[in-house]
Parts: sequence; structure tokens; C-alpha cells
Amino acid sequence: MPFTHARQLSFRSPSITGSNWALLPSAAGFVDPLLSTGFPLTLLGITRLGKILDEHWGSPRLETSLQEYARQTDDELLATARLIGALYQNMNDFPTFRLLSLLYFAAASYAEVARRLNKPELASSFLLHDHPEFGPESRRLLTLARATLGPAEKEALTNDIYRLIRDFDVAGLGKRPANHCYPVDAADLFASAQKLGTDATEIEALLRRTGFYSAEIRHQH
Repeated sequence: MPFTHARQLSFRSPSITGSNWALLPSAAGFVDPLLSTGFPLTLLGITRLGKILDEHWGSPRLETSLQEYARQTDDELLATARLIGALYQNMNDFPTFRLLSLLYFAAASYAEVARRLNKPELASSFLLHDHPEFGPESRRLLTLARATLGPAEKEALTNDIYRLIRDFDVAGLGKRPANHCYPVDAADLFASAQKLGTDATEIEALLRRTGFYSAEIRHQH
């Protein structure tokens, strides 16, 4: 077969909502398949629109709620673009690429556990981009990572990323294993209970409820 390629697929819609209509995030914009960000973005959009329709359908607040939905959707598309842009910028520097991916995995795992604990307010935005600490600092680090960095600057970037994810790491990402593999270990979640404003009892109930946990695992840890 001859070599084929697709032209640029990324896009960003100028209008996301209007009078009694709204686009899902997957129709509002697209960045890149890297990290499969379209799945969580669209699920967040469905959740938000469902809440808006449930609470404000037929009321004067519907329009303002849709405008807020549009703002959130666009902001999250831009946050996704910043992350993916920095990752592509470092495709030829795998250690830095791997390091930047921790920002994604820390935010995603923290948000997923928060929602499974019925505490979505802890992670109300994709990639924690509107979190007062994680959001601004991750933007700064991603911008820095798109520049040409020397050895000392890369070391500082590494330390800053591990420092940033420390309070949101519920998956043992800060352990820095030599082989860069992170096993799914219930002990990491138990150790991170305080970061989620919960305790071992709630974590245990979560693991049982989701089918992950067994008494044998808990006994070992």
C-alpha cells in the first residue's frame, strides 16, 4: 500500500452552546488520541449536562448554566492541549516525556478515586486544571517543558513535578521505581486516604464495592 496520512484532525469549535442546545466535549473540540483524553472529557460533559437538565430545565437558569458548561468544556480542551503539546515537544526526550506523563496519571487517578468515593468536588475539572495549586503550577511546568532545557533545568523540572503530585498521588507514582513500572497496589490507596479526606474503612469499602479488594490483599498489607 502507498504511504497515506491524514491532515490535521485537531479542532476547537467557536460555539459550544446556544439557545437550548449544547455540544458534548467530543464535538466541541479534539486534540489528539494520545492519552485517550476524549473518554473522560466526554463523560464529564455528559455528567454536567445531565445535572443541568435535571436541575434547570425550563428555568431561567438554564442559559447561564449552559454558558458555564461551555466555559468549562473549552478550558478543559485547552488544558488537554497544553499537556499533549508538551508531550509531543519531548518525543525525542523519553525521560522528560515519561516525567510529564506523571502529571496526567496523578490527576486522573486522584479524580477517579475521588468520584468512586462520591467526592467529585475534590476533582471537579479534568486534569485538576482549576485546582488552586495543581492547575497554575502544572501550567507553569508544561510551559517550561516546551523550551530547550539544560541538565540543571531538567533536574529542577523533575523535582518540581514530583513535589507537585505529592499531595495528589494515590497510585505510588512518587516511588520512582528503577524500571518505571507502577503496579496496581491497594496499599498505595490505603496510604493515601488522608489526601482524599477519608480513612481506611472507606477505602476498604470502595475496593470491595468495585470488586478489586479481597480480605487476603488487606491482610498482606
